[in-house]
Amino acid sequence: MNSLLYVSVRHQVNMETTNNLEEIATYGFESIDPKETVEVNLKDLMYLFSTLQEFQSFFHQPLHYRSLEDVENFLGSVNDNAGFKLLHTSIHEKMSNMLPEHINEKFDEGDFDSPKVPFYYKENR
Repeated sequence: MNSLLYVSVRHQVNMETTNNLEEIATYGFESIDPKETVEVNLKDLMYLFSTLQEFQSFFHQPLHYRSLEDVENFLGSVNDNAGFKLLHTSIHEKMSNMLPEHINEKFDEGDFDSPKVPFYYKENR
């Protein structure tokens, strides 16, 4: 199973939480050779870039999300032509073939699973 699709550590209870999302997102990256490169399809890379730009465009301006309904409209579902579908497609269709097998194996082995979980996993929030 490719851990890009499922990160089991985040479903464990009683783990330390953090507001430092960068720490969680980059956990274990020190094991990656900084000189290693990959070749990717330009159109797929542009899809990823444009998806991130769309999320930044929406979230950089608080006036865009004055209500929960605004956020829900932006995200939609995987079946809507909205933010969540863009993100889902980016991860599960575009990026799935970009990572080398040894990195997928590290995901599968939990090498990139942070011992901390994001603040939004706190119970009783």
